[in-house]
Amino acid sequence: MHYDREKYRRGYSIGVGGVVLFRPKALLIRRALGRYVGDWAIPSGFVERGETIDAAIRREVWEEAGVEAEVEGLIAVRSRVNAEENNAYLIFLLRALSEASRADGREVDEARFFDLAAVQNLPRLQPFSRMLATRVLQGKITVLRFQPHPNFPPEEYVIYM
Repeated sequence: MHYDREKYRRGYSIGVGGVVLFRPKALLIRRALGRYVGDWAIPSGFVERGETIDAAIRREVWEEAGVEAEVEGLIAVRSRVNAEENNAYLIFLLRALSEASRADGREVDEARFFDLAAVQNLPRLQPFSRMLATRVLQGKITVLRFQPHPNFPPEEYVIYM
């Protein structure tokens, strides 16, 4: 059987999202571009070529919200299929080093931390983001932790288990 490289290398994308905590609050961003302008959500974006999934979410959190955060682990995976592509979306739990945030002013016009009550009552919070942030703030998650591979450097090969 012949492996059709083009068949399996087109029409796919990998996205990452992060529930970023500082004390008992979760970071949310308000979208300033695209079809979700004005909606609140967890920070997210696409994995770039040559980038591991954990590096991608740290970069996205920094770019969108100006928040430096450390990855604690993987907490959810979402798969979506539509006419344009198959998309895998990996959601991480991160810990912010401080509560200071700064929206990038281009993709995001506001970034700040919210407690559980605010998350549950925030208008225009995307449903999946509300579900994720609520579950994390309630402590109702399982965290898959990073495990180093004995033969590869972590900037090249990551495992969460």
